[in-house]
Amino acid sequence: MSEFRLPGVMYFGWGAVEQVGVEAARLGKRALLVSGRSSARKTGLLDRVQKLLAAAGVEAVLYDQVESDPSSATVDRGAGLARQEKCELVIGLGGGSPMDAARAIAAVAPTGVPILDHLRGKPIEQPGLPLINIATTAGTASEITAVSVILDEERQLKFGMKSPYWFAKVAITDPELTMTMSPQLTAATGLDALTHALESYLSTQASAPSEALALKAVALVGGSLRAAFRDGSSRTAREGMALASMTAGMAFANSGLGLVHGLVHPLGARWNIAHGEACGRFLPYVMEFNRPAAEGKLAEVARALTGKPAATAEDGIAAVRSLLSDLGLPCGISDLAISDEQMASLARDGLLSGAVKTNPRPVTEADSRAILETAHRG
Repeated sequence: MSEFRLPGVMYFGWGAVEQVGVEAARLGKRALLVSGRSSARKTGLLDRVQKLLAAAGVEAVLYDQVESDPSSATVDRGAGLARQEKCELVIGLGGGSPMDAARAIAAVAPTGVPILDHLRGKPIEQPGLPLINIATTAGTASEITAVSVILDEERQLKFGMKSPYWFAKVAITDPELTMTMSPQLTAATGLDALTHALESYLSTQASAPSEALALKAVALVGGSLRAAFRDGSSRTAREGMALASMTAGMAFANSGLGLVHGLVHPLGARWNIAHGEACGRFLPYVMEFNRPAAEGKLAEVARALTGKPAATAEDGIAAVRSLLSDLGLPCGISDLAISDEQMASLARDGLLSGAVKTNPRPVTEADSRAILETAHRG
């Protein structure tokens, strides 16, 4: 038997964002609207959402201070503002960072517990404020999941926290909102979606529903990412990638992930590499490491990604390398100056993530170091 959880209500499709006012009004009359520092404002989306909320009788308190890797301090300030303004719900608007921050803010706003306490082990024992998340990128699927990735500034480590209390009441995935993404952001978020799908499929906690969704997401990425990268105005490609992100999120929210997501968090925190790009850099190397434990499943991934019925696990690894090349992104970390001491630290810290627990092949610190060194040689 497997358990499968999702947000209370999910909207997918062109114009889905128009539902935010009606859904917010069901949850309260005063909302903390959490966004990044500029993107949603520049595209006009922030103004659009504020007008939709106002038309539904919901007053929005804006908190537009979320950085690219949301820190514990940012979360605590947002939670304090929600308490001060007596907000009854939280709305996240943006990519993974604003949505992750919104989820964490919603969790601790009623309690006043610093998010750092939860990052360092304090259990989450009750629901927070009701949450609505609206995705503006196609990759993180943070609107669907119950995970927040937050930066512990003191230790310079990013940690993912998960709780069944953290699923959004409403998740909105609207392909229209991804049309303004740059080719670089399209590539990075698309690789994030692919990694989510692949790691979910290989996870030791995968179930029949999560496997079906994960393979569908792999196929969608294989058929849509290059087209969305080349022509961001393609509605077909944008819809394909939005659906890939959403289905991959539905899968990994219930199955967990794997070693790639362990390794990328310390790398991203210290070298300021976009999460999705970091996933792509490591993905072929981790696939190769996992082959002895997941040869058959990796062959299924290869067939979904390439559309070739006879594709093998080796073909799948080659297909990921080819995709990285077509997207203009490096494979591995040979372009980074990493000292021996830093390499040892990355190998150790890469195993701190809970994502590693569901990797299909057990990983030692020596294994982690070997993968990093192979990726560093390129």
